Amino acid sequence: MTWRQIMFATATPGVIEPSTLGKVARLASAFDADVEMFHCVYDSGIARPGHFGSRGVAQDIREIVEQSHRRLDVAAQRLRAQGVRVRTAVRWDYPFHEGIVRQVLRHKPNLLIAQSTRRGRVARMMLTQTDYRLIETCPCPLLLIKTTRAYTDGCVVAAVDPAHAHDKPATLDEVILDVASTVSQGLGAPLHTYHACAPWPDVMQDSPELQQLPQALQADVHAGYLQKSEAAIFSLARRSKVRKEHVHVEEGDASDSLPRFAESVSAEIVVMGAVSRSGLKRAFIGHTAERVLDALDCDVLIAKPPDFRSSVGRQSVHRLPKSAAPRARYIW
Repeated sequence: MTWRQIMFATATPGVIEPSTLGKVARLASAFDADVEMFHCVYDSGIARPGHFGSRGVAQDIREIVEQSHRRLDVAAQRLRAQGVRVRTAVRWDYPFHEGIVRQVLRHKPNLLIAQSTRRGRVARMMLTQTDYRLIETCPCPLLLIKTTRAYTDGCVVAAVDPAHAHDKPATLDEVILDVASTVSQGLGAPLHTYHACAPWPDVMQDSPELQQLPQALQADVHAGYLQKSEAAIFSLARRSKVRKEHVHVEEGDASDSLPRFAESVSAEIVVMGAVSRSGLKRAFIGHTAERVLDALDCDVLIAKPPDFRSSVGRQSVHRLPKSAAPRARYIW
């Protein structure tokens, strides 16, 4: 796997933290990738009569788009100064996550990096509704920037689940490891594999048959359960050439144990998978996964199943007058 095209979507083109641009530059340099900086803009009140004066809707939209372009170009120049090849694009579209995904469908980047709109350390740790909708609908790997820490001497953690909880396809674990291996090699960071198997009391509670077993036999079954989980993880890790000492299996609730483990190994990025729901044509993020994502104090990279197809349509319902359509900018 190689990433030659990276798309960076920002909700605030005039206010991008230097740490975020530093991460974009670091990844672009690591993969010798071209970067598209993208901003989706929309104002529901622009069509109100007299709201923007008498110039007309088309001219008002063009002015807003051009203003966003100018702000985005300022940030792009900061990346170009670091040797990154950058082009900028602004689209008039809504909802914002759909506008972003439509741009992904147009240009097919290998990686989407998303900047959260939340401010402050605690707020940044909590993902936004747009973040979750991107997880559900973005067809390519999605990196969510959650911290200001630079990619320096930390590691990458691949969070896998060989038990295939919630009907997760077995191939998704391989994709998670493939994506994690790609980013760890690009950053020169150690790769760890982690799995939190379900707590034994929960397994017992869900199985009346186990509850009826003698206490001594229950202990044997418990030990076999842990051994089976470990064997599955080590088998995955061997195929991805993960070092044995970097393979970790714990018994516990993933929403508590994974964030704690990630902090203990100074993880810079945790790679997780989004479960495909073919009937809904989108990914599925359950309550437990949401808790994990919000609790992780590091960046999160979401991988998708091989057969994932986005539910976002290629054509926006917010069609612009031709005179207001933004001009493409490919300035390297």
